[in-house]
Amino acid sequence: MTTCPVPFETLVRWWLDDLPQAESAALEEHLFACDTCSTASERLGDLVSGLREWIPPVISHARRDRLAREGKRIRLTPVDAGVNARARFDRDLDLLVHVLRGDLSRAERIDVEISRPEVGWRIVLEHVPFDRKAGEVLIACQRHYGDMFPGDPVFRVTVVEQGERRPLGDYRVIHELM
Repeated sequence: MTTCPVPFETLVRWWLDDLPQAESAALEEHLFACDTCSTASERLGDLVSGLREWIPPVISHARRDRLAREGKRIRLTPVDAGVNARARFDRDLDLLVHVLRGDLSRAERIDVEISRPEVGWRIVLEHVPFDRKAGEVLIACQRHYGDMFPGDPVFRVTVVEQGERRPLGDYRVIHELM
């Protein structure tokens, strides 16, 4: 027997496939019969789907690989500090991944600041994923970021080693128009 309205926590567990089979079957039967609970479940499902699709601005190598396995069309842009790289979003791409390279061999933590110095805005992302061995931080650039970060932002990477912060460098990717 399912309680009506279905508690939010139960719906979350159902969407996460974390309910015992008998409880899940009873809930599904209830959702087919109850418009109120079905609507609540659909709204939660939309949120869950959106979260699964969301790609943060800095990603791990594992996330990049998973996106590629899922069929995302990705172009990697290697970028060295102090050197302007160029990238273009062709129609056949889903994602540009800017590979910021540098010595991360002793890094305990990486912070990335995304800024547009000429207009005075910045966003600081702390404790971002990085690959120490490869010496890489991956910036996921999606088409809709163009509206959020107009122009060509600067990525300032800071390394924390033995509790001390040191700048790794400034990275700029010039986004070319199609």
